[in-house]
Amino acid sequence: MAKQSLVKAMENPEKPRSKIYALQPLLRRLPEISVPKRHITFKEKFIWTGVALIIYFVLTQIPLYGTPAEYKVNDFFGQLRYVFASQAGSLMELGIGPIVTAGIILQLLVGSKVINLDLSDTDDRAVFTGSQKFVAILMAVFEGSMLILAPSGVAGVPRYGVGLGSSAGLFILFQLVLGAAIVIFLDEIVSKYGFGSGVSLFIAGGVCMTIFWQAIGPVSGVIPTFAGNLAAGESFVTSFFATGPSNMMSLVATILVFFIVVYAESVRVEIPVAYGKYGGIRGKYPIKLLYTSNIPVILALTVFANLRIVSYVTGATWLVDYTSPPSSLAIAMANPLQTVIYSLLLISLAIGFAWLWLQMTGMGPRDIAKQLDDSGMLIPGFRKDIRVMEQVLRKYIITTAIVGGAFVGIISAGADIMGALGSGTGILLTVGIIHSLYEQIAREQVSEMFPAVRKIIGE
Repeated sequence: MAKQSLVKAMENPEKPRSKIYALQPLLRRLPEISVPKRHITFKEKFIWTGVALIIYFVLTQIPLYGTPAEYKVNDFFGQLRYVFASQAGSLMELGIGPIVTAGIILQLLVGSKVINLDLSDTDDRAVFTGSQKFVAILMAVFEGSMLILAPSGVAGVPRYGVGLGSSAGLFILFQLVLGAAIVIFLDEIVSKYGFGSGVSLFIAGGVCMTIFWQAIGPVSGVIPTFAGNLAAGESFVTSFFATGPSNMMSLVATILVFFIVVYAESVRVEIPVAYGKYGGIRGKYPIKLLYTSNIPVILALTVFANLRIVSYVTGATWLVDYTSPPSSLAIAMANPLQTVIYSLLLISLAIGFAWLWLQMTGMGPRDIAKQLDDSGMLIPGFRKDIRVMEQVLRKYIITTAIVGGAFVGIISAGADIMGALGSGTGILLTVGIIHSLYEQIAREQVSEMFPAVRKIIGE
Protein backbone atom coordinates (compact mmCIF):
# COMPACT_ATOMS: atom_id res chain seq x y z
CA MET A 1 0.00 0.00 0.00
CA ALA A 2 2.79 2.42 0.92
CA LYS A 3 4.64 1.72 -2.35
CA GLN A 4 1.44 2.18 -4.36
CA SER A 5 0.94 5.55 -2.67
CA LEU A 6 4.50 6.54 -3.53
CA VAL A 7 3.92 5.69 -7.18
CA LYS A 8 0.62 7.59 -7.16
CA ALA A 9 2.30 10.63 -5.69
CA MET A 10 4.91 10.62 -8.46
CA GLU A 11 2.13 10.54 -11.05
CA ASN A 12 0.44 13.65 -9.60
CA PRO A 13 2.53 16.63 -10.81
CA GLU A 14 -0.09 19.23 -9.79
CA LYS A 15 0.37 18.62 -6.09
CA PRO A 16 3.29 20.58 -4.54
CA ARG A 17 5.70 18.07 -3.10
CA SER A 18 8.13 18.22 -0.21
CA LYS A 19 11.84 17.89 -0.93
CA ILE A 20 11.81 14.62 0.97
CA TYR A 21 10.08 13.10 -2.05
CA ALA A 22 13.58 12.99 -3.56
CA LEU A 23 14.09 9.87 -1.42
CA GLN A 24 11.26 8.04 -3.18
CA PRO A 25 13.46 5.90 -5.48
CA LEU A 26 15.29 4.63 -2.37
CA LEU A 27 12.17 4.27 -0.21
CA ARG A 28 10.42 2.18 -2.87
CA ARG A 29 13.25 -0.35 -2.68
CA LEU A 30 13.01 -0.83 1.07
CA PRO A 31 11.35 -4.14 1.95
CA GLU A 32 8.03 -3.85 3.73
CA ILE A 33 5.23 -5.97 5.15
CA SER A 34 2.28 -5.72 2.78
CA VAL A 35 -1.08 -4.46 4.00
CA PRO A 36 -3.62 -7.31 4.35
CA LYS A 37 -6.11 -7.42 1.48
CA ARG A 38 -8.82 -9.04 3.61
CA HIS A 39 -10.19 -8.82 7.11
CA ILE A 40 -7.84 -10.43 9.63
CA THR A 41 -9.84 -12.47 12.12
CA PHE A 42 -9.49 -12.15 15.87
CA LYS A 43 -7.80 -15.57 16.09
CA GLU A 44 -5.28 -14.67 13.37
CA LYS A 45 -4.45 -11.37 15.03
CA PHE A 46 -3.93 -13.16 18.33
CA ILE A 47 -1.60 -15.69 16.67
CA TRP A 48 0.45 -13.06 14.81
CA THR A 49 0.81 -10.98 17.98
CA GLY A 50 1.92 -14.04 19.96
CA VAL A 51 4.41 -15.14 17.29
CA ALA A 52 5.98 -11.67 17.12
CA LEU A 53 6.33 -11.57 20.92
CA ILE A 54 7.90 -15.05 21.01
CA ILE A 55 10.41 -14.08 18.29
CA TYR A 56 11.30 -10.97 20.29
CA PHE A 57 11.91 -13.02 23.45
CA VAL A 58 14.08 -15.48 21.48
CA LEU A 59 16.17 -12.63 20.09
CA THR A 60 16.79 -11.30 23.61
CA GLN A 61 18.49 -14.64 24.40
CA ILE A 62 20.79 -14.72 21.34
CA PRO A 63 24.16 -13.24 22.34
CA LEU A 64 26.21 -11.05 20.04
CA TYR A 65 28.70 -13.33 18.32
CA GLY A 66 32.32 -12.19 18.34
CA THR A 67 32.49 -10.60 21.77
CA PRO A 68 35.43 -12.12 23.69
CA ALA A 69 34.29 -14.74 26.20
CA GLU A 70 36.35 -13.18 29.00
CA TYR A 71 34.85 -9.75 28.36
CA LYS A 72 31.55 -9.00 30.08
CA VAL A 73 29.42 -6.39 28.36
CA ASN A 74 28.40 -3.76 30.90
CA ASP A 75 24.77 -2.68 31.14
CA PHE A 76 25.16 0.55 29.19
CA PHE A 77 21.56 1.83 29.32
CA GLY A 78 20.71 0.65 32.84
CA GLN A 79 17.05 1.14 33.72
CA LEU A 80 16.42 2.87 30.40
CA ARG A 81 16.43 -0.62 28.89
CA TYR A 82 12.86 -1.10 30.06
CA VAL A 83 11.76 1.79 27.85
CA PHE A 84 13.66 0.49 24.82
CA ALA A 85 12.78 -3.18 25.27
CA SER A 86 16.47 -4.03 24.93
CA GLN A 87 18.67 -6.74 26.40
CA ALA A 88 22.36 -6.15 27.10
CA GLY A 89 24.79 -8.19 25.01
CA SER A 90 22.09 -9.70 22.76
CA LEU A 91 20.71 -9.05 19.28
CA MET A 92 18.16 -6.84 21.06
CA GLU A 93 20.91 -4.58 22.42
CA LEU A 94 19.38 -1.55 20.66
CA GLY A 95 15.77 -2.65 21.12
CA ILE A 96 13.23 -0.14 19.81
CA GLY A 97 15.63 2.78 20.33
CA PRO A 98 16.29 3.40 16.61
CA ILE A 99 12.55 3.34 15.79
CA VAL A 100 11.64 5.80 18.55
CA THR A 101 14.57 8.12 17.78
CA ALA A 102 13.70 8.15 14.08
CA GLY A 103 10.10 8.98 14.97
CA ILE A 104 11.20 11.89 17.17
CA ILE A 105 13.47 13.33 14.47
CA LEU A 106 10.89 13.17 11.69
CA GLN A 107 8.00 14.37 13.87
CA LEU A 108 10.07 17.38 14.93
CA LEU A 109 11.01 18.16 11.32
CA VAL A 110 7.41 17.84 10.16
CA GLY A 111 6.02 19.75 13.14
CA SER A 112 8.46 22.63 12.63
CA LYS A 113 7.65 22.65 8.86
CA VAL A 114 11.28 21.97 7.95
CA ILE A 115 9.78 19.02 6.04
CA ASN A 116 6.53 20.09 4.41
CA LEU A 117 4.31 17.01 4.77
CA ASP A 118 0.59 16.76 5.53
CA LEU A 119 0.23 13.54 7.52
CA SER A 120 -3.51 13.47 6.85
CA ASP A 121 -2.71 13.03 3.14
CA THR A 122 -2.27 9.41 2.02
CA ASP A 123 0.69 10.13 -0.26
CA ASP A 124 2.55 12.28 2.25
CA ARG A 125 1.87 9.74 4.98
CA ALA A 126 3.37 6.98 2.83
CA VAL A 127 6.53 9.04 2.27
CA PHE A 128 6.72 9.81 5.99
CA THR A 129 6.38 6.12 6.93
CA GLY A 130 9.03 5.05 4.42
CA SER A 131 11.37 7.82 5.57
CA GLN A 132 10.91 6.82 9.19
CA LYS A 133 11.98 3.26 8.39
CA PHE A 134 15.03 4.54 6.48
CA VAL A 135 16.04 6.92 9.30
CA ALA A 136 15.53 4.11 11.86
CA ILE A 137 18.08 1.97 10.01
CA LEU A 138 20.51 4.92 9.90
CA MET A 139 19.99 5.44 13.64
CA ALA A 140 20.71 1.74 14.24
CA VAL A 141 24.04 2.17 12.43
CA PHE A 142 24.81 5.34 14.39
CA GLU A 143 23.83 3.99 17.81
CA GLY A 144 25.55 0.67 17.16
CA SER A 145 28.75 2.45 16.16
CA MET A 146 28.65 4.65 19.25
CA LEU A 147 28.19 1.60 21.50
CA ILE A 148 31.19 -0.13 19.96
CA LEU A 149 33.32 3.02 20.24
CA ALA A 150 32.22 3.66 23.84
CA PRO A 151 34.81 2.76 26.51
CA SER A 152 34.21 -0.10 28.93
CA GLY A 153 35.48 1.72 31.98
CA VAL A 154 38.95 0.22 31.57
CA ALA A 155 41.39 2.67 30.01
CA GLY A 156 41.87 2.00 26.31
CA VAL A 157 39.43 -0.94 26.21
CA PRO A 158 36.35 -0.56 23.97
CA ARG A 159 32.99 -1.61 25.38
CA TYR A 160 32.80 -4.87 23.39
CA GLY A 161 36.51 -5.60 23.71
CA VAL A 162 37.06 -4.81 20.01
CA GLY A 163 37.25 -1.57 18.03
CA LEU A 164 35.04 -0.46 15.17
CA GLY A 165 37.98 -0.56 12.78
CA SER A 166 38.47 -4.31 13.17
CA SER A 167 36.57 -7.01 11.28
CA ALA A 168 35.20 -8.30 14.59
CA GLY A 169 33.89 -4.82 15.43
CA LEU A 170 32.22 -4.46 12.03
CA PHE A 171 30.60 -7.88 12.45
CA ILE A 172 29.21 -6.86 15.84
CA LEU A 173 27.85 -3.69 14.21
CA PHE A 174 26.21 -5.81 11.52
CA GLN A 175 24.50 -7.91 14.21
CA LEU A 176 23.27 -4.80 16.04
CA VAL A 177 21.80 -3.34 12.85
CA LEU A 178 20.30 -6.72 11.91
CA GLY A 179 18.59 -6.96 15.30
CA ALA A 180 17.18 -3.44 14.90
CA ALA A 181 15.94 -4.25 11.38
CA ILE A 182 14.16 -7.38 12.66
CA VAL A 183 12.42 -5.26 15.31
CA ILE A 184 11.31 -2.79 12.62
CA PHE A 185 9.65 -5.55 10.60
CA LEU A 186 8.19 -7.25 13.66
CA ASP A 187 6.62 -3.90 14.53
CA GLU A 188 5.11 -3.75 11.01
CA ILE A 189 3.73 -7.28 11.35
CA VAL A 190 2.01 -6.50 14.65
CA SER A 191 0.67 -3.15 13.40
CA LYS A 192 -0.85 -4.68 10.26
CA TYR A 193 -1.73 -8.22 11.32
CA GLY A 194 -1.92 -8.12 15.12
CA PHE A 195 -3.09 -6.02 18.06
CA GLY A 196 -1.61 -2.59 18.78
CA SER A 197 1.98 -1.97 17.76
CA GLY A 198 5.12 -4.04 18.09
CA VAL A 199 6.92 -1.21 19.88
CA SER A 200 4.31 -1.17 22.66
CA LEU A 201 4.06 -4.96 22.76
CA PHE A 202 7.80 -5.45 23.25
CA ILE A 203 7.97 -2.82 26.00
CA ALA A 204 5.11 -4.43 27.91
CA GLY A 205 6.46 -7.95 27.38
CA GLY A 206 9.94 -7.04 28.55
CA VAL A 207 8.73 -5.19 31.65
CA CYS A 208 6.29 -7.96 32.64
CA MET A 209 9.03 -10.58 32.32
CA THR A 210 11.42 -8.46 34.40
CA ILE A 211 8.89 -7.81 37.17
CA PHE A 212 7.99 -11.51 37.27
CA TRP A 213 11.58 -12.68 37.72
CA GLN A 214 12.55 -9.89 40.12
CA ALA A 215 9.52 -10.72 42.28
CA ILE A 216 9.56 -14.53 42.41
CA GLY A 217 12.83 -15.60 40.79
CA PRO A 218 14.19 -18.61 42.73
CA VAL A 219 17.73 -17.20 43.06
CA SER A 220 17.34 -13.52 43.90
CA GLY A 221 13.60 -12.84 43.73
CA VAL A 222 12.20 -10.39 46.28
CA ILE A 223 9.62 -12.76 47.79
CA PRO A 224 11.92 -15.84 48.15
CA THR A 225 14.67 -13.61 49.60
CA PHE A 226 12.25 -12.05 52.09
CA ALA A 227 10.97 -15.49 53.15
CA GLY A 228 14.52 -16.80 53.46
CA ASN A 229 15.60 -13.90 55.68
CA LEU A 230 12.61 -14.43 57.98
CA ALA A 231 13.37 -18.14 58.16
CA ALA A 232 16.97 -17.31 59.09
CA GLY A 233 15.74 -15.39 62.16
CA GLU A 234 16.00 -11.80 60.91
CA SER A 235 13.36 -9.32 62.04
CA PHE A 236 10.43 -8.38 59.80
CA VAL A 237 11.62 -4.78 59.35
CA THR A 238 15.19 -5.80 58.53
CA SER A 239 13.96 -8.39 56.03
CA PHE A 240 11.45 -5.95 54.52
CA PHE A 241 14.10 -3.27 53.88
CA ALA A 242 16.95 -5.69 53.17
CA THR A 243 19.94 -4.20 51.38
CA GLY A 244 20.34 -5.09 47.73
CA PRO A 245 19.01 -4.05 44.35
CA SER A 246 15.42 -4.91 45.37
CA ASN A 247 13.47 -5.67 48.54
CA MET A 248 9.86 -5.93 49.68
CA MET A 249 9.61 -2.13 49.65
CA SER A 250 10.31 -2.32 45.92
CA LEU A 251 7.41 -4.75 45.49
CA VAL A 252 5.06 -2.50 47.49
CA ALA A 253 6.15 0.48 45.39
CA THR A 254 5.43 -1.52 42.23
CA ILE A 255 1.89 -2.36 43.36
CA LEU A 256 1.27 1.24 44.50
CA VAL A 257 2.42 2.74 41.20
CA PHE A 258 0.34 0.17 39.31
CA PHE A 259 -2.88 1.22 41.06
CA ILE A 260 -2.10 4.94 40.75
CA VAL A 261 -1.60 4.64 36.99
CA VAL A 262 -4.72 2.47 36.58
CA TYR A 263 -6.73 5.16 38.38
CA ALA A 264 -5.13 7.93 36.30
CA GLU A 265 -6.18 6.12 33.11
CA SER A 266 -9.82 6.62 34.11
CA VAL A 267 -9.56 10.32 35.09
CA ARG A 268 -11.00 12.60 32.43
CA VAL A 269 -12.84 15.84 31.75
CA GLU A 270 -16.01 15.46 29.69
CA ILE A 271 -17.07 18.42 27.54
CA PRO A 272 -20.77 18.41 26.55
CA VAL A 273 -21.39 18.48 22.79
CA ALA A 274 -24.49 18.38 20.61
CA TYR A 275 -25.33 17.97 16.93
CA GLY A 276 -26.14 21.34 15.36
CA LYS A 277 -28.87 19.92 13.12
CA TYR A 278 -30.33 17.72 15.82
CA GLY A 279 -30.41 19.77 19.01
CA GLY A 280 -31.87 16.95 21.06
CA ILE A 281 -28.94 14.62 20.38
CA ARG A 282 -26.23 15.33 22.93
CA GLY A 283 -23.08 13.63 23.98
CA LYS A 284 -19.73 14.20 25.69
CA TYR A 285 -16.23 14.64 24.33
CA PRO A 286 -13.79 13.08 26.84
CA ILE A 287 -10.36 14.60 27.49
CA LYS A 288 -8.27 12.16 29.54
CA LEU A 289 -5.76 13.24 32.16
CA LEU A 290 -3.21 11.18 30.21
CA TYR A 291 -4.25 13.00 27.02
CA THR A 292 -0.89 12.38 25.34
CA SER A 293 -0.62 8.95 26.99
CA ASN A 294 2.93 7.94 27.96
CA ILE A 295 4.51 9.41 24.83
CA PRO A 296 6.13 12.39 26.65
CA VAL A 297 8.13 10.23 29.05
CA ILE A 298 9.17 7.85 26.24
CA LEU A 299 10.49 10.78 24.22
CA ALA A 300 12.22 12.29 27.26
CA LEU A 301 14.01 9.05 28.09
CA THR A 302 14.94 8.57 24.44
CA VAL A 303 16.76 11.91 24.66
CA PHE A 304 18.46 10.72 27.86
CA ALA A 305 19.58 7.48 26.20
CA ASN A 306 21.12 9.24 23.21
CA LEU A 307 22.84 11.75 25.52
CA ARG A 308 24.34 8.83 27.40
CA ILE A 309 25.69 7.31 24.19
CA VAL A 310 27.29 10.61 23.19
CA SER A 311 28.62 11.25 26.71
CA TYR A 312 30.42 7.88 26.84
CA VAL A 313 32.06 8.46 23.48
CA THR A 314 33.07 12.07 24.19
CA GLY A 315 34.16 11.39 27.76
CA ALA A 316 31.55 13.73 29.28
CA THR A 317 30.50 11.06 31.77
CA TRP A 318 29.00 13.67 34.11
CA LEU A 319 25.99 13.63 31.77
CA VAL A 320 25.37 10.02 32.73
CA ASP A 321 24.92 11.00 36.40
CA TYR A 322 22.09 13.38 35.60
CA THR A 323 20.33 11.23 33.00
CA SER A 324 20.28 8.04 35.10
CA PRO A 325 17.45 7.40 37.58
CA PRO A 326 18.30 6.38 41.15
CA SER A 327 17.40 2.72 41.54
CA SER A 328 16.41 2.84 45.22
CA LEU A 329 15.46 5.20 48.04
CA ALA A 330 18.84 4.69 49.70
CA ILE A 331 20.72 5.71 46.54
CA ALA A 332 18.43 8.73 46.07
CA MET A 333 19.07 9.90 49.65
CA ALA A 334 22.81 9.41 49.24
CA ASN A 335 22.82 11.56 46.08
CA PRO A 336 20.14 14.25 46.64
CA LEU A 337 21.47 16.75 44.09
CA GLN A 338 21.67 14.14 41.34
CA THR A 339 18.17 12.91 42.21
CA VAL A 340 16.65 16.41 42.14
CA ILE A 341 18.32 17.39 38.86
CA TYR A 342 17.33 14.11 37.18
CA SER A 343 13.72 14.47 38.35
CA LEU A 344 13.45 18.11 37.25
CA LEU A 345 14.97 17.33 33.85
CA LEU A 346 12.61 14.39 33.30
CA ILE A 347 9.49 16.30 34.39
CA SER A 348 10.43 19.39 32.34
CA LEU A 349 11.10 17.34 29.21
CA ALA A 350 7.86 15.38 29.69
CA ILE A 351 5.88 18.64 29.89
CA GLY A 352 7.67 20.05 26.83
CA PHE A 353 7.12 16.90 24.77
CA ALA A 354 3.45 16.75 25.83
CA TRP A 355 2.91 20.24 24.43
CA LEU A 356 4.97 19.47 21.32
CA TRP A 357 3.06 16.23 20.70
CA LEU A 358 -0.20 18.20 20.52
CA GLN A 359 1.17 20.39 17.76
CA MET A 360 2.64 17.53 15.72
CA THR A 361 -0.10 14.91 15.80
CA GLY A 362 -3.38 16.73 15.22
CA MET A 363 -4.42 16.53 18.88
CA GLY A 364 -4.33 20.28 19.53
CA PRO A 365 -7.45 22.41 20.23
CA ARG A 366 -7.59 23.77 16.69
CA ASP A 367 -7.47 20.29 15.15
CA ILE A 368 -10.10 18.90 17.53
CA ALA A 369 -12.34 21.92 16.98
CA LYS A 370 -12.12 21.37 13.23
CA GLN A 371 -12.95 17.67 13.61
CA LEU A 372 -16.02 18.45 15.74
CA ASP A 373 -17.14 21.21 13.37
CA ASP A 374 -16.73 18.96 10.31
CA SER A 375 -18.93 16.34 11.99
CA GLY A 376 -21.64 18.97 12.64
CA MET A 377 -21.13 19.18 16.39
CA LEU A 378 -21.08 22.23 18.68
CA ILE A 379 -20.66 23.03 22.36
CA PRO A 380 -24.02 23.94 23.92
CA GLY A 381 -24.18 27.51 25.28
CA PHE A 382 -21.57 28.83 22.83
CA ARG A 383 -21.90 30.35 19.38
CA LYS A 384 -21.43 27.88 16.51
CA ASP A 385 -18.05 29.19 15.45
CA ILE A 386 -14.92 27.07 15.10
CA ARG A 387 -12.84 29.85 16.69
CA VAL A 388 -15.09 29.93 19.76
CA MET A 389 -14.95 26.13 19.99
CA GLU A 390 -11.17 26.25 19.75
CA GLN A 391 -10.96 28.74 22.65
CA VAL A 392 -13.14 26.52 24.85
CA LEU A 393 -11.17 23.39 23.99
CA ARG A 394 -7.83 25.16 24.44
CA LYS A 395 -8.61 25.82 28.11
CA TYR A 396 -9.04 22.10 28.72
CA ILE A 397 -6.71 20.41 26.23
CA ILE A 398 -3.58 22.50 26.85
CA THR A 399 -4.02 22.34 30.63
CA THR A 400 -4.72 18.61 30.61
CA ALA A 401 -1.76 17.86 28.34
CA ILE A 402 0.66 19.84 30.52
CA VAL A 403 -0.67 18.38 33.78
CA GLY A 404 -0.65 14.89 32.24
CA GLY A 405 2.94 15.34 31.04
CA ALA A 406 4.01 16.47 34.51
CA PHE A 407 2.11 13.55 36.07
CA VAL A 408 3.86 10.85 34.01
CA GLY A 409 7.20 12.53 34.70
CA ILE A 410 6.56 12.62 38.46
CA ILE A 411 5.30 9.03 38.56
CA SER A 412 8.27 7.79 36.53
CA ALA A 413 10.85 9.58 38.69
CA GLY A 414 9.06 8.82 41.97
CA ALA A 415 8.71 5.11 41.27
CA ASP A 416 12.41 4.86 40.37
CA ILE A 417 13.36 6.63 43.61
CA MET A 418 11.28 4.08 45.56
CA GLY A 419 13.01 1.25 43.67
CA ALA A 420 9.91 -0.14 41.92
CA LEU A 421 10.50 -3.43 40.10
CA GLY A 422 10.79 -3.02 36.34
CA SER A 423 11.44 0.74 36.85
CA GLY A 424 8.81 3.42 37.32
CA THR A 425 8.74 4.25 33.63
CA GLY A 426 8.42 0.59 32.73
CA ILE A 427 5.36 0.17 34.96
CA LEU A 428 3.87 3.42 33.69
CA LEU A 429 4.26 2.36 30.08
CA THR A 430 3.10 -1.22 30.67
CA VAL A 431 -0.14 -0.23 32.38
CA GLY A 432 -0.98 2.21 29.59
CA ILE A 433 -0.10 -0.32 26.91
CA ILE A 434 -2.11 -3.13 28.50
CA HIS A 435 -5.09 -0.77 28.98
CA SER A 436 -4.99 0.26 25.30
CA LEU A 437 -4.50 -3.34 24.21
CA TYR A 438 -7.49 -4.43 26.28
CA GLU A 439 -9.68 -1.77 24.64
CA GLN A 440 -8.58 -2.81 21.15
CA ILE A 441 -9.16 -6.52 21.87
CA ALA A 442 -12.64 -5.68 23.21
CA ARG A 443 -13.45 -3.77 19.99
CA GLU A 444 -12.15 -6.66 17.90
CA GLN A 445 -14.34 -9.14 19.75
CA VAL A 446 -17.42 -6.96 19.17
CA SER A 447 -16.65 -6.58 15.46
CA GLU A 448 -16.06 -10.33 15.22
CA MET A 449 -19.45 -11.11 16.74
CA PHE A 450 -21.24 -8.36 14.82
CA PRO A 451 -19.62 -7.92 11.36
CA ALA A 452 -21.79 -4.87 10.62
CA VAL A 453 -19.84 -3.00 13.32
CA ARG A 454 -16.71 -3.12 11.12
CA LYS A 455 -18.26 -0.57 8.76
CA ILE A 456 -18.96 1.75 11.66
CA ILE A 457 -15.41 1.61 13.00
CA GLY A 458 -13.95 1.94 9.49
CA GLU A 459 -12.59 -1.53 8.72
